[in-house]
Amino acid sequence: MKIIFLDIDGVLNCQDAYAAGECEYVEWTNGDQHQAFCSWSKEWLNKLIAESEAKIVISSTWRHSGIEYMKKVWELEGMPGEIIGLTPNFRGDINGYTVPRGCEIEKWLRDNGFHHINWSRDAQNENIQKSGIENYLIIDDDSDMLYSQRHNFLHVLPSPRNTRGFDRDHYVKGMQILSWTVTEQTYGI
Repeated sequence: MKIIFLDIDGVLNCQDAYAAGECEYVEWTNGDQHQAFCSWSKEWLNKLIAESEAKIVISSTWRHSGIEYMKKVWELEGMPGEIIGLTPNFRGDINGYTVPRGCEIEKWLRDNGFHHINWSRDAQNENIQKSGIENYLIIDDDSDMLYSQRHNFLHVLPSPRNTRGFDRDHYVKGMQILSWTVTEQTYGI
């Protein structure tokens, strides 16, 4: 299984989409609402999800609304793939320090049996078989990931350096990352 850890703000809604009148709030029949995704970012991400057959774990602050809310947003936005989880929330100030989002992602991976193993190709392959997670991709406009996640991180630069959100270049890079296993990324083919 391949997993995409997905941030939303800055990735699926962006400055240019706001200027074009996209990313408006969508009201649901029960009174809930969500902010619509940018059409071109959604198109490129949909292509990545469909072609890689990745499962989705929401790492965005949107996860605070719960998994059922996120599944409904996913359905209303016409997104492919299955949301299989939410990362835990370690956010907040701890004695003046903020816990990086990469720690939340690492916790989710470990809770699901996956570990980066940097000392043995065979042990990494065994871990992939046991956990069922062959690779993962982190898509985020923040950069607070762990060093061990550097080969799996796709940085969608935040505004004003990037005003277009997730685009074709991100799609291409994401497909490159997901086309390998973690073992191949760490040890070569």
